[in-house]
Amino acid sequence: MDHNLVFPTYDEIHEMAIKLAKLIKEKNVPFTKMVVVSRGGFVPASVVAYVLGIQDVDIVSIQSYIHREAGKAIVHRAPRTEEVVLVIDDIVDNGGTAIALKTYMPNMHLGVLYAKPRGLPLADTYVEEITQETWPVFPWDEEDKANH
Repeated sequence: MDHNLVFPTYDEIHEMAIKLAKLIKEKNVPFTKMVVVSRGGFVPASVVAYVLGIQDVDIVSIQSYIHREAGKAIVHRAPRTEEVVLVIDDIVDNGGTAIALKTYMPNMHLGVLYAKPRGLPLADTYVEEITQETWPVFPWDEEDKANH
């Protein structure tokens, strides 16, 4: 698949994460803790946690991409809970990660920076909708930078 690469800066990601936090706060989501999707969610989740004053943060380890192609989501580690948890990731693409995590956290609220059309219905809060062909190359993704 051909991708339309975009290169957001750290400053742009920081501003998007602040906006995501504000959007979540406006929705009054009654979450009990925040869960970060490893690895893409680390940077935005850190900002969201500071803006919202969240102390209780857990990590989900899930693998769903191979060289920019979404594959079957493999969950390595995730909390199981019926509570409302705020899940933060960088992007929702085809929704594989979100669908896999819903089996562990059925009442999760998914907050992402970017939402693509196929995954959009699974994003409870997002900052920017992008096309299915758009691929953000994040500033922390050194491997992806080297591949183009």
